[in-house]
Amino acid sequence: SEKAFILKGHMFPKEKFGIIHGYIDIIDLKRVCKEKGVSINQFLVGTLMWSIYKEYLNEAPSDIPIRACVPVNLRPYFNSITTKNFFAVVSATFKPEEEHYSFDEVLGIIATDLKEQITKENLEKMFSYNVASEKSLLLRAVPLFVKNIAMKNVYRTSARANTTTITNIGSMDIQEEYRQYIDKIYAVLSMSPGQNLKGSICSYQNTLVFTFSSALTDTSVQKTFFRKMTELGIKVSVESNGVYYE
Repeated sequence: SEKAFILKGHMFPKEKFGIIHGYIDIIDLKRVCKEKGVSINQFLVGTLMWSIYKEYLNEAPSDIPIRACVPVNLRPYFNSITTKNFFAVVSATFKPEEEHYSFDEVLGIIATDLKEQITKENLEKMFSYNVASEKSLLLRAVPLFVKNIAMKNVYRTSARANTTTITNIGSMDIQEEYRQYIDKIYAVLSMSPGQNLKGSICSYQNTLVFTFSSALTDTSVQKTFFRKMTELGIKVSVESNGVYYE
């Protein structure tokens, strides 16, 4: 894939990275998504892409696209209950060819891009291609140490083809007897080469948690992301792991 825009800046020491949780009211979020005509996933991915465009490109044109890697759970599409990893990855792409795209324009581009890619037919093509590679007799004959080297190179290349990764774990359900002990549930993504900022989504009861993990000390994207939500009337509270204040 074409190389994506990379977020750069002052970095934390290697043993640290920043975490910011945004606790979002689901009722408010659903209302705004309905008004915009998009799904929750499309809205959150689109808002992050717009925040990156605003803070890093200053709403200027770019020959390099902003691209988000979005894992898609394949179980509901293929009636599967497997507990093994069963997902495909699509990429939401925004390439600003003009100046000053509005929030709604960016959101519309991302929503359309995701909608066109996340269909049963397209997802089936993607994982069929991967399975075909695994069954290739020629590839099976290649020694394991060579495969390991090749896969590392493939991983690095694919990581740099995306500006960020946003994964939606979905809605979590807890047995009733344990619910009184649990306030919120969230997930944290680790860093990977070329991707210095990532997001994860996890919801429980009436709260959706959008968690930013970042190797960058700058928090302008996160601030713009959550401020946009509050501008739209969505209740948000924010908490960090404290490394930004050390």
